[in-house]
Amino acid sequence: MLDFLNRFGLPVKYAIIGAVSVTAGVFFAGILGMNIAMSYFSAAISGAAGGAIGGWIRQRKGKSN
Repeated sequence: MLDFLNRFGLPVKYAIIGAVSVTAGVFFAGILGMNIAMSYFSAAISGAAGGAIGGWIRQRKGKSN
């Protein structure tokens, strides 16, 4: 999945995926009328941090992608 991101390393790949997906989630929640008290910037930062931690854990377990 998203093999073009493999050159950046697993934590960076998962950070990018996390930042985009959490930001999209906040955007779509706003479209649906949900009152989300989170800005897009903080959503991207939290998604990137969570994704990087997840990618680092997978890398430590020996997973390649």
